[in-house]
Amino acid sequence: MKENTGQILIVDKIVNNNIVIAKDFRGREVVAIGKGVGFRKRKNEAVHRSEIMKTYVLLDKVDSGVLTLFEEIQFEVIETSQKIIDYAQEKLNVKFNVNLLMSLSDHINFALIQYRQGNHVPKLVNEEVKRFYKEEYHIGEIAVQMINERFQILFPKDEATAIAFHLITATENKSNHQMMIIMKAVSDIVKIVEDYLNVSLHEDTIAYSRFVIHLKFLFKTVLSKQNVPEVAGMDFIFTQIKSEYKNVIECVKKIADYIMEKFNYRCTDGDCIYLMLHVVRLYETTLN
Repeated sequence: MKENTGQILIVDKIVNNNIVIAKDFRGREVVAIGKGVGFRKRKNEAVHRSEIMKTYVLLDKVDSGVLTLFEEIQFEVIETSQKIIDYAQEKLNVKFNVNLLMSLSDHINFALIQYRQGNHVPKLVNEEVKRFYKEEYHIGEIAVQMINERFQILFPKDEATAIAFHLITATENKSNHQMMIIMKAVSDIVKIVEDYLNVSLHEDTIAYSRFVIHLKFLFKTVLSKQNVPEVAGMDFIFTQIKSEYKNVIECVKKIADYIMEKFNYRCTDGDCIYLMLHVVRLYETTLN
């Protein structure tokens, strides 16, 4: 589903008092969300924009599981989740669909129940979120503040990483399991670089940030098992690096061996050269 901004909708199905399935002026099915938007409404009645907090165009057939989930979650949770998503969209310059609203609402609802019962559920996500997805983690911190203020509670700080993880999986279009694999692999490779070059990488540098971003994109290729085309003119760069940074060559070979062992993916010459360039920048940064 994607966001829709039509003015008047015609009710097709009432989900509950706060959610309806409707059709816009183009005849497209949408999920319309708003406080009381479905109250005393009937099929084929009009819903005006002033009654709606958010709408999402249905790109696929309505999932009854999604509708059931929305029926079970109090509107205040859905409303807060949408505010968090709106904030994240502005800061990350991305568009999320209703799947994120569903998963985030479900997560926050469950976390609230556990909190009120005095249970602290350990989070599956970990320090890698803070290290490799700093923007999303910061949004998670803001989200926790929003939740605390709205529901007059005091969520533990690690709830920020859980919320960030939902944003990450939605942005990257990967499953939770895939994202955890990617973060673990990135963490392992950063450790390889630090150990092999006997340096401590500065995480607040541009070189480090670019290296992490490159690894994320590399692992999208690795997980899909699709090699990207080789880039022409790289032989000269390889020769120059090989003569000046022999330790970098060995480090990259170690990284390539790791990727082969863990993912059965053989790094191309292009993959290795780009890794070399990043490792050189990292190495030089630690010398300054």
